[in-house]
Amino acid sequence: MRKSSPQPIADVLKNVVEKLSQTKEKDSVKIFSVWPKVCGKELSRHTHSGDLRRGTLQVFVDESAWRYQANLQKETLLKSLKKKMGEEKVQRIQFRIGRIKT
Repeated sequence: MRKSSPQPIADVLKNVVEKLSQTKEKDSVKIFSVWPKVCGKELSRHTHSGDLRRGTLQVFVDESAWRYQANLQKETLLKSLKKKMGEEKVQRIQFRIGRIKT
């Protein structure tokens, strides 16, 4: 006994895209709030988490000296992020010199 009738493919695809968008937004919001806790007070003053795409988190750093420091801590930061976000969410961190949102 079937409970639902067939749906147009456009409706099905729309629902899938909406669910994926909501998941991405939730992850971005969570990373934004988790990043300062993961990297600590000092490093968080010089960095800002960016987009998470295909498992790579882009983090913007205000100057090259802090980028160097962040790269030294990369494995520790990644391990902490995986613990807080889930193993499959963040696979890599990429540090880039850029503008920091304050």
